[in-house]
Formats: sequence, structure tokens, C-alpha cells
Amino acid sequence: MNAETGGKAPLSLPRYPRNVYVTTFASLLTDISSEMVVYLVPLFLSGVLKTSTPLIGLIEGVAETTAALTKLASGYLSDRIGNRKWLTVTGYSLSLAVKPFLATAASWSAVFGARFVDRLGKGIRTAPRDAIIADSISAERRGDAFGFQRAGDTLGAFIGLALAIVVVYWSQQGSFELTGATFTTIVWLSMIPAAAAVVLLAWGLQERRKESVGARQSQARLSLAAFDPRFRLALASVAIFTLGNSALIITGALAGS
Repeated sequence: MNAETGGKAPLSLPRYPRNVYVTTFASLLTDISSEMVVYLVPLFLSGVLKTSTPLIGLIEGVAETTAALTKLASGYLSDRIGNRKWLTVTGYSLSLAVKPFLATAASWSAVFGARFVDRLGKGIRTAPRDAIIADSISAERRGDAFGFQRAGDTLGAFIGLALAIVVVYWSQQGSFELTGATFTTIVWLSMIPAAAAVVLLAWGLQERRKESVGARQSQARLSLAAFDPRFRLALASVAIFTLGNSALIITGALAGS
């Protein structure tokens, strides 16, 4: 009991392991970088490169599908090789390395390639990063740790979008009609937080091995048999929806071509 707080124990903020803080701030920085650019890509494609709307949809659909499918492979690979840290760093580094190509893109195909590699990087990093968080904290506090990490992710998205709006408004003297020069400037600026995230992860992230590599390799299987039937049903529903959504995008692109 504490007399200075009216007989109640003072509130204290939860403390997390180092890896949780590192991944949270890396996610915040990366989302600042991503959100500065991602919502401007369709405007750049349509307004500057004069790309058709169905083709823009196809580019984004393929990019996001790539990220979703790569997560499965990267999670399996991280279990097999027993090294989650450098897969995580590689994924973040890929998204950083492709930004100069996006900044200098002069055709929709160049943007498509940049978006594909960027989402490939996201797919590579997500599963091993989340596994590091799970391995770094007790099972009772995993929800707390993931909530903290997602909060950093969301805050980064807000900051990134706000920065993009400010830069567009300031560089174009009050006009929100995106120009190629402004888009290029924002992409170059977005490399600063992305590079900081890569350095932070390479320096600060610590590998956590709760099992020997051999034990993990023997358990790693690409099989859904071990999962709860409810999870398999939810996964099947998502797969059907994703396939249907992709079919609509491709049909629209073919119709508009």
C-alpha cells in the first residue's frame, strides 16, 4: 500500500524484452517509410505514367498476393535453418534496396517490379520476425507483446501518411495533384526511416533458440494436419476469397486492355 497514491500501488508501464522493443521500433520506422509511398503509387501510375485503372489493380493485387504466399515459405524456412534474425533483416533490406528503382521508375513495368520485390521483402520478414517476438517472451504475455508491436506499426502508418501529405502540399505549393518530381522526392525521403530500421535490426535483434536446430528441423513440416479444424476452415475461407478477388482483378485488367 502506498500513502502517496491514496493506498493504491502506483501504476507502472509493462517492460518487454529487448527483441520486442527492437521489432516494434523497426516496424514503426518501416511503416513510416511504406505509408509515405504506398498510397501515392496509384496516383503516380495514373496521373504521371497514365496507366489504366485495371492494370493498377493488377499490379497491387499481384504485389499483395506475393507477400501473403511468401510468409508461408519464409516461416517454414526459418524453422528449417534455425536462423530467424537474418531472414528478418534480409526481408527489411529487400524493401529498402528496391526503393531507388521505384524513385527512378519511368514505366508501369518498373513500378510493378519494385512493388513485387518490396512485397517479397515483407513476406520474407513477417513470419520470422513474429517468431522472434514469440520466442522472446512468455506465453502468458505474448498477446501483450504483439499488441505493443502492432501499436508501433499502426503509429508508423499514421506518421508516414501525415508526412506524405505535408510533403506533397509543401512541395507543390498547396496543390494535391501529384507530380513525378514530388513522388520521386518522397520515395528518396522514405529511404531514411527504412535504412534506420535495417540498422536497428542488424545491431539490436538477438536470435532466440528455445530448441536445438535439429529438433526444430525434425518438427518443421508443410502440413495442416496438426492445426485445429476451425483454423483449417478459416484458412480455406480466406484462400477462396483471395482466389475470387484475384480472379476479379485479372478479369478487370483483361477487359480494360
